[in-house]
Amino acid sequence: MKLPIDVDKVTNFEEARNAIEKLLQAYLDLKKENNLLREEIARLKGQPKKPLFKSTLRNQSSSVTKFLREKQIWHKGSKKGKIPVDLKENLPEMKECVCGGKEFKTLRTTCKIVQGIIFRRNNVLYKGRHKKCLNCGRKYKSILPEELKSISFDSNVESLTSIFRFACRMTQPLIYRLFNGVGVQISKGEINDMLLKNGKKLKPCYSILKTAGFKKSSYLQSDSTGSKRKEKNGKIRNQYLQLICNKFLSVFSITKHYNIQTLNRLLGKKGREKLFVSDDGSPNSGCRCTKKQLCWVHEIRHYKKLFPFFNPHQKLQEQILTQWKAFYHLAREYGVDPPRTATIVAREVIEGQFDWITSQTTGYDFLDKQLKLTKKKKDRLLLFLDHPYLPIHNNQCEQDLREYVIQRKISRETKSVAGDKSLSYHLSVIQTAQKQGLNVFGTLHGLLTGQLNPAILTANIS
Repeated sequence: MKLPIDVDKVTNFEEARNAIEKLLQAYLDLKKENNLLREEIARLKGQPKKPLFKSTLRNQSSSVTKFLREKQIWHKGSKKGKIPVDLKENLPEMKECVCGGKEFKTLRTTCKIVQGIIFRRNNVLYKGRHKKCLNCGRKYKSILPEELKSISFDSNVESLTSIFRFACRMTQPLIYRLFNGVGVQISKGEINDMLLKNGKKLKPCYSILKTAGFKKSSYLQSDSTGSKRKEKNGKIRNQYLQLICNKFLSVFSITKHYNIQTLNRLLGKKGREKLFVSDDGSPNSGCRCTKKQLCWVHEIRHYKKLFPFFNPHQKLQEQILTQWKAFYHLAREYGVDPPRTATIVAREVIEGQFDWITSQTTGYDFLDKQLKLTKKKKDRLLLFLDHPYLPIHNNQCEQDLREYVIQRKISRETKSVAGDKSLSYHLSVIQTAQKQGLNVFGTLHGLLTGQLNPAILTANIS
């Protein structure tokens, strides 16, 4: 076996300590690889997975484990806002006092709002006649409105089905039980067909998000997560749900591959011209965007992944992480509220602190190597200095993908390509409406019935 170090070149105690660190790192890599191989062999043999126990790795100090948590500043305020009133009723009043008097003076008025909802069946029977002209014998039928042809459920049922499935995380069996519980006779197959039909209706809205939405956006972010589709033969196909978003819109796409070509295709020409925020992993590293801001959370995570064995190296790691913590909060404050009178000074302070941290030589080889790698990515890590509105992390994508991950755990895999597209279209429209503060049900219902222009989804994007 070839060692990762040359023992003959070790001449002092510091070099010996670094050599031991490299050997320990090689040991951990081999141990991880062996565990993966054992899991793969067990999977091929059809053996059950081993139960997961709490990790025995040493705990990092509190200052290291909590340095990425943003400081929460709590402010008391109303979360409900003004409650709309649909019906007003006057409370009964005393008309005669116990003393016999009937004249009263108003001291003050009181109001109490009781919120409620009406959810009931609304089946409509349309009656018609076939008539015959007694003069010429020509026959006529009652005129059925165009919107009622080839449908068995009104637009409210169709919109509620999409809201229950993609905004409320309800499975199709639960939707079936709910509708039948209020007297709407519907089958699970009809629910599935309704969701697919609604997905086709949302395709123009999805196209506008990818064209006008990308064009009006000042920057874009990207990330992805795993997805599965169950074929008719029972085979499970592994896929990827890719997300391109910012704080005003979300565009989901289920793709077969997760590579550079797919990402560039999804971004399109207009998307590749925008500022791009992501981590430095594949395929984001090969994106053909003109300017790119790397995620600082992912970058600092490389330093947390180091597991030094010796106490001096552990202290060096904690020291560097503390420095990055101070830098991160300084950079975040610059991005949230850039100082107008001292922008140049703040920029010089941030850039100077970055150069100072990355120019250090600690004597811990793995830490020094990581500092050099960070220094090489200076232009992509400090792009936010030229564009103060640009986020320095990719947390927006992580939060947007969380909704789908929860739905994936509840409803499992999709069943067809049409189901993949319906899922992408619904999630894109619903999340975009939520981000812009629009009424989700009203917006989705208006888009499905043609009462709203799809451009409403891009009206507030900047």
